[in-house]
Amino acid sequence: MKTIRNAKAFDELSPMNIPYITTRSVVRVCVAIAMMMGIASFALCCSIPVYRYALEHWTPEAFTVHIISTSPLDESQKSLLKELETLSKNANVRLKISDGQNEPLDESNAIRKRYADRDSAWLVVESAKKVVDSTPVIWDGPFTQETVTRLLSSPVRQRICQGLVEKDSVCWVFLESGDATVDDKKFALLESELRRLEKIIKLPEIEAADLKDLSKKPEELKIQFSAHRLSRSDASEAAFVSMLLATESDLREEFEMGTPMAFPVFGRGRVLYALLGDGIAKSTIEEASRFLAGACQCTVKADNPGVDLLISFDWDEHVQITEPKKEDVPLSGLGSFANRSKAVKPSDAVTPSDAVTATVIATPIDSFTQSASEVPSDSVFAKSSPLITLVVLAAIVGSITMGWMFFFGSKS
Repeated sequence: MKTIRNAKAFDELSPMNIPYITTRSVVRVCVAIAMMMGIASFALCCSIPVYRYALEHWTPEAFTVHIISTSPLDESQKSLLKELETLSKNANVRLKISDGQNEPLDESNAIRKRYADRDSAWLVVESAKKVVDSTPVIWDGPFTQETVTRLLSSPVRQRICQGLVEKDSVCWVFLESGDATVDDKKFALLESELRRLEKIIKLPEIEAADLKDLSKKPEELKIQFSAHRLSRSDASEAAFVSMLLATESDLREEFEMGTPMAFPVFGRGRVLYALLGDGIAKSTIEEASRFLAGACQCTVKADNPGVDLLISFDWDEHVQITEPKKEDVPLSGLGSFANRSKAVKPSDAVTPSDAVTATVIATPIDSFTQSASEVPSDSVFAKSSPLITLVVLAAIVGSITMGWMFFFGSKS
């Protein structure tokens, strides 16, 4: 077989009269492509810190709250439903009623069927995100006043919300293991590291072009972290604990094993990911903190790591909204998360657990599996980013260039 080494040999073998393409022309095309990709990637970046941009522009995803009954609601239940509707105005929830008369045909049929044999009405919370082969229910309980109250509000959640709108860049939630010795040591480590980071982390310089997306003056932004201790046996926090455990697929198993956990919460109640056990270390705390205090690589939350929590809070009353970006794009520059330990991996599923219940008011559901429409995982590698795209394109362009040089010589 004749080896093709240059353009002349290629012309001899080809029945078509292909015009000669010089190495220089190929390089010019490659450079042009690289420049265009670089400009596009640059346009997607934002110099506002991640935590601040999320607070002003990222709307929390809505959780579906089902009220399921085999018979029409009685007068007291109807009154409670009206109260729930009123209280939910500032919460990221949407209500669905199934009382034997209103039976919407949608993807939630499996959930309603699972509760069809209950003697009384039940409140069931469906996750805002659905993952294939994972149960979408994150918390449930009898439809009572106490259940409604615990669903929408809890002391720790309110402190987190107030902190985020008043002074805190990131609120860390420490979920205790139940072992006081372990918990005291880990919580002390978390607090001491946050105090250290407050002194050394520098906020990015806000560029003039990004000032329109920031309601505060750049000099008004300050780094401040808070840490909130959460007891696994606190009945008033049962729903909140369940929501935290639903942010990753294996957290309930770790919870049952008595593993302490730390969750960085930012924006409008969004968990970045969880640190577990030995993963609660100086390096991982610093990595998460620096990322959230660093420049937002992009302006949209859709494909960013993290999971929203169900919270009732009037964010717009406390945060002045500036004009948001029109186009949702994934966050780039997260390659460093690849090497973090299992203790800090992003969320990919939700699963109910008996361990989370601290009172009979919030009796957990029996586990069941429902196939749901697949949505993108929050895994860093599951989301493409402009930076990764640039690297891949650069490799392709480089291969093409080397190929032309090898086959067609260096004629210019």
